[in-house]
Amino acid sequence: MSVPAADTKRLSARDMLHAYSKTWSAPIVGLPPRLHEAVISAYLCLRAIDEIEDHPDLSTPTKVELLQRVSHLFQLPTAEWDFANAFKGYEDRLPEVSLRLREWALLAPVEIAPCVWEVSSCMALRMASWAGRGWRIETKRDLDEYTYAVAGTLGLMLSDFWSWFDHTDTHRAYAISYARILQVANMIIDRPADTHRGVDFWPVGWGLDEMLAYINSDMAAAVAYVDMLPNGGPAYAFCKPLLHSVQREISQFALLEH
Repeated sequence: MSVPAADTKRLSARDMLHAYSKTWSAPIVGLPPRLHEAVISAYLCLRAIDEIEDHPDLSTPTKVELLQRVSHLFQLPTAEWDFANAFKGYEDRLPEVSLRLREWALLAPVEIAPCVWEVSSCMALRMASWAGRGWRIETKRDLDEYTYAVAGTLGLMLSDFWSWFDHTDTHRAYAISYARILQVANMIIDRPADTHRGVDFWPVGWGLDEMLAYINSDMAAAVAYVDMLPNGGPAYAFCKPLLHSVQREISQFALLEH
């Protein structure tokens, strides 16, 4: 008995998710149908964009051009999405998750899919801008702008998902704080690899103490965001484990520092 094409695509997307993230895979896989497809679509689209931004062997001008192409395509009708042409000449250099961007974008249910496409378009354009300026983060204000660009909009998108799926209301400002702490925790974890490739996302003169203080300044709002979600609902089940993961990581960072 053959497996329906839609199921095959979902299983393929899940395999790709598992390949990239143990932290995010369990909460996403645990989501109910339709919400699951929306979130996994968004995760893989943003991962595809991130892999272009972080690519170790592409020049900065090439990254800017590719990211701008991605942003432009997401602003067109789906029938005009020609990602194969956009990535032409780079098929052997870009990872599979990036090359299959069109497939991931079409996984989301049709009612919420434009939200995924809009965020993906904005994210690609912002990443092109940050690549063009060499990812230079010199001050706290620069860090605020960067974390909003790459994470704040993700938090707002998640709030849009919860509202669309079961009319869950959220505090949208707290959603930004929630996403910010997830991003900054990753920036701490990834710093050795980032600096190895010549990129430093920490403000000038900042050490681990300052980065942990930056996370803690948003922690109360992030906790409030989760606590305001309906206990037992899918949004709470998704967000709570990720928050706990960051809190554990912060404790481990603090122990290593002191």
